[in-house]
Amino acid sequence: MLNVAAVVDMTHLFLPDMLCRNSGAVINVASTAGFQPLPYMAVYGATKAFVLSFTQALWWENRNSGVQFFTLCPGATDTGFFNVVGAEEAAVGKKDTPERVVEVALRALKDGKLYVVPGTQNYIGTQIGRFMTRKQGLRLVGGMLRPRDGSANKKKSAGPSDLAGWMIQEVH
Repeated sequence: MLNVAAVVDMTHLFLPDMLCRNSGAVINVASTAGFQPLPYMAVYGATKAFVLSFTQALWWENRNSGVQFFTLCPGATDTGFFNVVGAEEAAVGKKDTPERVVEVALRALKDGKLYVVPGTQNYIGTQIGRFMTRKQGLRLVGGMLRPRDGSANKKKSAGPSDLAGWMIQEVH
């Protein structure tokens, strides 16, 4: 809900005034996770892909309005995120500092870029899927994100009715 509904709602709330003024900036935070499917973090990766796609579509629709649209796509950043979600193994590579991520984002926004992926390794990681099949990419990412405690092998696969029940619970 935070990664999708809140982004849409906030944009809907603030964009009209920016369009009336012919100025402003919509900065949305996606992730390197938005560039490929993420086994074991499927919903998170899909919501970040939504943020990236949504922001780029709005950029096109409003490209002559004077309002900037920009997506920040950081990799692992030294915040409490990985502790909160209990997925330290998802922090692929060296964690960046929040200060550096913000500095890179503001410079890219000033330069009129559509999005930025801070860090050379992070950028390469987002592009590697262009050079392999989907199955190869899933094998690679799934191997990197597979829980190391073996819990992935113990879980029952969720079927459509399980997902629908979860979604209904989350909405209420």
